[in-house]
Amino acid sequence: MHMQRLLAVLALASLCASASAQTVGSPVIDRPITNGTGIWTYFYRGGTQPLTGPAALGNWSFFDIDADTLGSKVTPLILEVTGPTQWKVVAIGTPRASTSTGVQTHPFASQAGITALSAGKQYTIGITHRDYSFSGGVATPGALTGPLVDFSGYGITTDPWSYVSGTLNIGTIIGTGGFPIDNLSFTGRIYSVSFQFGASVPTTYCTPGTTSSGCTATMSYAGSAHVSASAGFHLRVNNVEPNKQGLIFFGVSGRAISPWAPGSSSFLCVKSPTQRMSLLNSNGLPGLCNGAFNIDWLTWLAANPGALGAPFSSGVVVNAQAWFRDPPAAKTTNLSNALEFVTAP
Repeated sequence: MHMQRLLAVLALASLCASASAQTVGSPVIDRPITNGTGIWTYFYRGGTQPLTGPAALGNWSFFDIDADTLGSKVTPLILEVTGPTQWKVVAIGTPRASTSTGVQTHPFASQAGITALSAGKQYTIGITHRDYSFSGGVATPGALTGPLVDFSGYGITTDPWSYVSGTLNIGTIIGTGGFPIDNLSFTGRIYSVSFQFGASVPTTYCTPGTTSSGCTATMSYAGSAHVSASAGFHLRVNNVEPNKQGLIFFGVSGRAISPWAPGSSSFLCVKSPTQRMSLLNSNGLPGLCNGAFNIDWLTWLAANPGALGAPFSSGVVVNAQAWFRDPPAAKTTNLSNALEFVTAP
């Protein structure tokens, strides 16, 4: 009986794991060709796409084992499917230099564009052998770095990739109404690239300010942001100055990073417009960084149906940050780091 229960639990765990993660792309294996051209961007049109959101951006992998491509860079892309033969670049990840060691896996680490897949929208993946630099979420195309990712070809249609020539950035349209695809005779390639997507997990970002007493307020969470529920997702802030008033605010327009005030170590990390939640007190003991804030986001939303973004649907990216009093500090206030999460059904 105990063994039957154990097998049932293991089967359920396996089912949940498979349902919460998905791989898009081709098998990442050693392939015979690496001497394509670096001027093209390649995007996947095979059987494991399109992927319908919501989902989190996970790791991505590619294969390169050639010594002459050591240090060359490849940049990952997310493309939204916007028509039967149309795609739009919606995310650019961190460029990665090849170590020429075979399979290489990295976090996508979005630097421009979306940071999670939105509910109801469809996506595929892409790569470009071009470097990019980033500032404030804006991507600037850099130099071509030469081809490095292994591929099989040509004329293979079992797991196809398409190509496009041109410099791509956030919002670039490919296909109908944009850059033409497959406009030469080099079709039918299979690239050794795959991306992993999973159930969205809240992540912290940005740097907390250091208070006049040396405290660095840090955000965390408990529970899940299921918008069909009226409770069960707590936004928490620890290491706050003791006995200070403060609040948590949130936005639905993405991340930001701007100085809070001249001379302040805090950064505003949520793009406007923002929504303030209820005023809180950090409590704690004098002289210690043991103040804290805690509020149930879902309960607060239920009591404030006119709040920014409400009513929420599944797949909405939300960014939250804490503000609190610190009289000796610049602007007499300070900010925590920030938390990004995606709403669930």
